[in-house]
Amino acid sequence: MKNQTVYFLAITVLFAFCSCKSTAILRASFESDAVDSPPATNLQGEPSGDVIQFNPALQPMLVVKNSTTAGEKALHFVNSPLSGDISPSDKWVSFKGINTNLAETIWFTFTASNVSPNGNVLIDVTDGHAHIIARMRIKPDGELGLASDVLDDYTDVIGNVGTGNHTIVFTCMFSDLKYNVTVFKSSGNITATDKPMIVTNPLHFSNPANPMLSFRHSGATSTNHKYVVENILISRKKPDM
Repeated sequence: MKNQTVYFLAITVLFAFCSCKSTAILRASFESDAVDSPPATNLQGEPSGDVIQFNPALQPMLVVKNSTTAGEKALHFVNSPLSGDISPSDKWVSFKGINTNLAETIWFTFTASNVSPNGNVLIDVTDGHAHIIARMRIKPDGELGLASDVLDDYTDVIGNVGTGNHTIVFTCMFSDLKYNVTVFKSSGNITATDKPMIVTNPLHFSNPANPMLSFRHSGATSTNHKYVVENILISRKKPDM
């Protein structure tokens, strides 16, 4: 069962899904998806035009299940072996938002858990056009690291997320080319502020952009290892936490 803190955060995120249509860039809760099936690539509800993108070879790794919270669903991203020769760039599952400019602060928020980890979970925040804002890695032992550039091996360690439920918020301030990370979890929250974006020139960002949050497994493979995503919100409005 989810801990009380994360359960409350999940409720506030879902409330934000319903209350900020004019500011939402993407929202996903998987409630309209069939259990034991891959998620629909066109996300239901407002805003119109937000999508999930992934290589068809990854479809067996993506299964919607009933959540531990009664009446809700979650996306299980399973770290299972893939058939065929698939490049690392084709192993991402991406949540791509609608068109927007990057003049304002944008919040990327998701609630998830890392179940029976035996490999790394990689998380990229981008403008939807291959320009990277931030990079994060969750190691099997829960160590949470950020990358300072595309060659950095996630050496900026900001804490340990464990294997339980967590809500992660990237607050991206494009006017300063900086971002903050806040992690809410049962054993104590994590805060990292004023981290430099990987893109160092604002003119390199696409305009309009399609803010995107992407996930990938890296390393050992096991059908027991799942990154379970409960919900995702990308918004121009700060989530109520």
